[in-house]
Amino acid sequence: MISRQSRYYPWALLAVLWIAYLSSAFDKIVISLLVEPIKSDFGLSDTEMSLLLGPAFIVVFAMASFPMGMLVDRVNRTRLLAVAVAIWSLMTGLCGLASSFWLLFLARAGIGLGQAALTPAGYSLISDIFKKERLGLALGIFIMGGAVGAGLSFVVGGAVIGALSRHGDTYIPLLGVLHPWQLTFVILAVPSLLMAPIVWAMPNPPRKTMAAIPTVPGGESALKSFYRQNKALLARHHIAMGISNLVSLGALSWVAPLFSRVHGWPPSSVGLIAGTFLLIANPIGLLGGGFIGDYLTRFGPHMRLLVCAVSLACGAICGLLYPLLSNPWIALVVYGFLTMFVALPFGAGNAALQNVVPGEIRGRVSAFYYLIVTGCGMLGPTLIALASDRIFAFPTGIRYATALVVPPAMLIASLLFLSAIGPYRRLIGKAESA
Repeated sequence: MISRQSRYYPWALLAVLWIAYLSSAFDKIVISLLVEPIKSDFGLSDTEMSLLLGPAFIVVFAMASFPMGMLVDRVNRTRLLAVAVAIWSLMTGLCGLASSFWLLFLARAGIGLGQAALTPAGYSLISDIFKKERLGLALGIFIMGGAVGAGLSFVVGGAVIGALSRHGDTYIPLLGVLHPWQLTFVILAVPSLLMAPIVWAMPNPPRKTMAAIPTVPGGESALKSFYRQNKALLARHHIAMGISNLVSLGALSWVAPLFSRVHGWPPSSVGLIAGTFLLIANPIGLLGGGFIGDYLTRFGPHMRLLVCAVSLACGAICGLLYPLLSNPWIALVVYGFLTMFVALPFGAGNAALQNVVPGEIRGRVSAFYYLIVTGCGMLGPTLIALASDRIFAFPTGIRYATALVVPPAMLIASLLFLSAIGPYRRLIGKAESA
């Protein structure tokens, strides 16, 4: 086990957290490739399917986030995260054993329960082991684990689905006969489960306090004071990040059905090709957002918020074009640019927040922030599905539903980031004069 005193410890812990985030994305996102077989087996509509894609996972995730954040502030963070990894891995395997809509719904909720600890623990750990000048890059690398996982879940998931579909139903001792989509969940649960003891073995770093930001002493009062004093900034920041997540999750959840229904591509092909684009675009966006934001802080820490605003404004153009283009290859390239632009705020925007949060409440602030982000995010798949079912109720209507939801959402988020710059600068100025 690596020592906390080792100069390599911050990067070793970041690597473990990165892999944990990657495995979480596998378990959370692979269902997007399995929409059509699950719909067929259970006789679901797009709206019912969207409940499995979004709310089944996110409602429990959001409800558990704040209690998990409280635990992050009070217990050994690496041990807590190890238990959480084990929970979501087992729940992923149970998705593969589901024989009805509601059993699958409950298993997806279990994944949300386990993954609720990941972000508060990760943000808290990384903020304690990296200097603030490297924080944007470090957080971008951490979140990139989820982005790479999203891409790999499409590539690997698509390959697994393709291979299993060619063999049809499979008998597994003790588990019985499983359809290809069920066996996909069971297979993908194994790597995540193997991560749990690795996370457990990592030492928990000491917590550091950012005394420059004024708070009042004592647990919850410090948290309430921080939000009361900075409500204009935090409300705009949290909602803007939430809308970014809405776009990201909504577009990702329906990209495979869109290309299947509009362009006639099978899920295995969509997974391989779209996943490859995600593997390129998401890391560029996350690392680029973190790096550009860190670089521009020489002109003021508020520049991270400007990076977020500009990237989302550019992404809105891509969000309008990719679902409507007739050439699937050009549409995929534009979708890649969309994912890159919507990923930028998750490096720069997260660093902007962590830069002003006192260390003793960082876990709870991160949890409350992520509750807002995920609460908004769960609306993405459902808003697109509702537009598809109610307004564009024909097979290729998913493209128009996507174009109706994604661009306006990105423009609203961009304006919120711009409006947060003033309060952010005042908070930084108050801290520097304290």
